[in-house]
Amino acid sequence: MKLKKKKKNPNGFILWEGKSPINKALDIALIVTGFEKNTDNDKTGNLLQSWILYKHLAPHKAFKIKAYGESVCGDCCHATYNNPKENGFATCYVRVYQSPRAVWECWRNGKGYENIGDNWNIFNNKFLRLGSFGDPAMVPFYIWDKALKEVYKNASKKEKLHTGYTHQWRKDFASDLKGTVMASCDGMKDYIEATSHGWKPFRVRKKEEPKLKEEIICPSSLEANRVSSCDQCFLCDGNSKPVTIIQH
Repeated sequence: MKLKKKKKNPNGFILWEGKSPINKALDIALIVTGFEKNTDNDKTGNLLQSWILYKHLAPHKAFKIKAYGESVCGDCCHATYNNPKENGFATCYVRVYQSPRAVWECWRNGKGYENIGDNWNIFNNKFLRLGSFGDPAMVPFYIWDKALKEVYKNASKKEKLHTGYTHQWRKDFASDLKGTVMASCDGMKDYIEATSHGWKPFRVRKKEEPKLKEEIICPSSLEANRVSSCDQCFLCDGNSKPVTIIQH
């Protein structure tokens, strides 16, 4: 009896699998979802979501172990394994046990996802969020470049169709992302350093701290009364203006 080939989940694709640049030993992967079902995230709106995941342990467990967690999120000060509260930072807003876990479970224990192969044109006329979970700098830049070339293939020069952030902007392996994603900055020291090196900063500030004259308050934030969502805004394309938000 011939067994039927199990159908993969059509909502996502594996774009890349390889080693983390942090330790060059741990297996990670990039999976993009949202091709058939839109995200439920009201803040980001209708963006394709990208997930950088450690391969051999579910993210809600891996995120508690420094070696595994940093393979996808690096030295982010908000990551659980970096003890954010003890160091005066808010904990990561991503609920790792929800969407990241669901994507990982589908990939490793469920239907799974097809490899992208030569089908990069599926990104055509789509909006893309670089790093819904995990830092986009963990993925070779040429992978993002291939996806973004398709995203912008039929776009006008003024159109912005992606967002992204990296906490790894000090690292050499993140340098190619300059101009494509925002430098995640936690305070004025980060802001000044990132700006001096040519990055556009996304600064998280405390409630009592004022915004700078050149900064734009995130239009999707509570302080801006959520006047827009990411899929309508795209200020965080790494090449527009400095953006700020109150720590949440």
